[in-house]
Amino acid sequence: MTLKTISTAELQAELARRQRSAHGLSDRRARIARELQAVETELALLSGRKPVAVAAAAASRGPRARNTVTLPEALASAVKPGQVISPLEAAALVRAAGFESGARTFGMMVATALAKDKRFRRLSRGRYERMS
Repeated sequence: MTLKTISTAELQAELARRQRSAHGLSDRRARIARELQAVETELALLSGRKPVAVAAAAASRGPRARNTVTLPEALASAVKPGQVISPLEAAALVRAAGFESGARTFGMMVATALAKDKRFRRLSRGRYERMS
């Protein structure tokens, strides 16, 4: 069977079927990952060690965000020179500027980036000034 012999409606129906199948598999993967995490936790409790996060659970969160600039570059462009800012405020600014991240600890990532970047000076706990 060649593509020339298949109608557009048949192609669309096949694509829809495959998408439904993919969603079903994704749901199944998430369910299995949760079950595996429960087994890992139970094993850890029985053996007296700390429970470990299962990598498969993290994989179900979705694709990694791809930005055109790094987080420090986004921070430097979002914060004006001389401006004093907290990591929470900085995180809101870079997100408003279009920086995407699916990280659960995005605020901590911003705090670390502010502390390491020479363009920012730490004034006190949780307060950073953008140097000119």
